[in-house]
Amino acid sequence: MQNLPVPAALDASARIAIASGAHQAEFAPDGGGRLTRLSTGGHDWIVPLTATGWPAAQWPRAGSYPLAPYANRIRDGVFVFNGARHALQSVPGRPHAIHGAGLYQAWRVRNHAADSVDLVLEQPAGVLGWSWPFECVQRYRLDARGLSVALAIVNQGDTPMPFGLGLHPYFTAQRVTLHARRLWPADADGLPAGSQVGHVRELRRSAEGCDTYLSQWEGRATLHWPDGHQLALHADPAFAHLVVYTAPGSGFLCVAPVTNVADAFNLAAGGDTRTGMRVLEPGERFSATALLGLAVPRAGRS
Repeated sequence: MQNLPVPAALDASARIAIASGAHQAEFAPDGGGRLTRLSTGGHDWIVPLTATGWPAAQWPRAGSYPLAPYANRIRDGVFVFNGARHALQSVPGRPHAIHGAGLYQAWRVRNHAADSVDLVLEQPAGVLGWSWPFECVQRYRLDARGLSVALAIVNQGDTPMPFGLGLHPYFTAQRVTLHARRLWPADADGLPAGSQVGHVRELRRSAEGCDTYLSQWEGRATLHWPDGHQLALHADPAFAHLVVYTAPGSGFLCVAPVTNVADAFNLAAGGDTRTGMRVLEPGERFSATALLGLAVPRAGRS
C-alpha cells in the first residue's frame, strides 16, 4: 500500500458562514474542515481562529476541528487489528499518531444554506498509513437552540475498519461541570493504560493545566463563563468518552466529545472492553450527534 502524505501546510483563507438569529458560525473547509468561529451577539464561545494558514503539524489552538478516523493518540503510531500490524505515519514533531488525518486535509463543501452546511472528506487508503478508504461528513445546523453537528463515516474499503470519531473545540469558557464516573489516568505521553472508577464534577482552566480522559459521563456537560454565559453540551451515547484539556495558564478549555479513549485500538487488542473502539464493515455507515446549546445571560444579570 502506498503511504500518502498530507499537505505540508494548510490554506484556511477561504471562509464560509451560517447564521440563525443572533448565532453565527464560520468555517474554513480547506483548513482541515475547521469551525473557525462560533459567536452570539459579540460573545465568542470558541477561541476565534484568525490565522489564514499554518504548517499542517503546527495547528493553532483555536476554533474546532474534526477527529477522524480516530480520536486522540495511537502509541508509536502502531496497532494490530484482525491479526495484521498497521504502522501509521506521525506528522513531524509528534512521537505518536494523533487525531487521524482529517484535520490535516481540505474538506469539500456540500449543501451550504443560510443556517446549515455539510463538510465532506473522501480519504483514499494510505493517507498517513491508514489502510482503509472512507468518507466522513460533518453536518452542521444552527438554530435558536445553538449549533448541532452530526459526524458520519462510511467504510469504503473491502475489509472491516476500526475507527473512532470526535470533535476538538477550544472553548473560551472558564470551567466545565459534569458528572463523569470513570477516569483513564494517562502517562507523560498522554496515553492511558486502563481506567478506574471515580467521580469528576468540575474541571477548569488553571496554572497547572489538565489533560483528563473521562467516560460514563452521561453525554451532558455545562461550560461556564464568568459573565453568566453558559453552553450546554449534549451528546448522544455514541460519544461515550470525553476529553477535557487546557494548557497551563492558557485562555482556552477544550471539552471534546469522542467515541474512543486515547490508544483505544491497542488497549482493545489487550482485552479492554471499555475503550470505545468500533468496527465498520465494508459499506457500513456510523453517525454520532452533539448539540452545543448556547445560553446568553438575561440583561441585568451577571
